[in-house]
Amino acid sequence: MRNSTKYILGAILVIIGILTISGNIGILTFSWLVNLTWPMMFIAIAFFFFLGYLSKRPYGAGLLVPAGIFLTLGVSFLVGEIFSYHLVWPAFIASPAVGLLLLYLFGDRSPGLLVPIGILFTIAGTCFFSELLSLWGVLWPGFIMAPAVGLFLLYIAGNREPGLLIPIFILTGIAVIFFSIGTIRVFGRYFKYIAGGALIIAGISTILKKPSARRYDEKNHY
Repeated sequence: MRNSTKYILGAILVIIGILTISGNIGILTFSWLVNLTWPMMFIAIAFFFFLGYLSKRPYGAGLLVPAGIFLTLGVSFLVGEIFSYHLVWPAFIASPAVGLLLLYLFGDRSPGLLVPIGILFTIAGTCFFSELLSLWGVLWPGFIMAPAVGLFLLYIAGNREPGLLIPIFILTGIAVIFFSIGTIRVFGRYFKYIAGGALIIAGISTILKKPSARRYDEKNHY
C-alpha cells in the first residue's frame, strides 16, 4: 500500500511539473494549458488503474479495462485539442477495444473477448479511413464486415468451430457486394478517363517502341 501511494504521488508531481514548465517557458499559452490539462486527467486516472493492476499482479487484470479506456480517451482528447478532432474521434470508438485487448493479453486470454475487440477496431478503422479519404460511400460496408472480423478472430483463437464460418462468409460476402457497388458508383464516372489514358499510353509506347533486331535485318535484306 505504501509503494502504491508513492507511485501515485510521484505521478501527480511529474504531471504538475510538466504542465508548470510548459507554461513558464512560453511553449504553451494559458488557454492551451487549460485545454491540455483536462485530457491529462484521463491519462492520470488510467495511470492509477495501471498502478492498481501492478500492485495486485498477477491478479486484478480487470483493472486494465478502465486503464486502457481512460488512456485511449486521454490521448485522443490531447491530440484533438492540439491538432483537430477530425481524424481523432474514431479512437473514442476503439477505446473499449483497447481495454479489452489489454485484458486479453494480460488476463486469462479468453477467446470470447476477441469478438468485441474485432468489431470495435473494425468500426473505428472504417470511420477513420472514411474520414481520411472522404469515401464513406465506398467504405461503409466495413460496418457489416465488423462482426465477421470479430467472429473470425474467435474462430482462429478458439476451437475452430466450423459453424462460425457460416456467418463469417455470409457477412463478408454481403460486405464485398456492397463495397463493389459503391466502388463502381463512385469511380465509374472516371472509367472513361482511365480507359482513355491507358489507350493513349499504349499508343505512345507502340510508337516509341524500337523494332526488334530480326525485323531490322529483314527490312535491310529486302
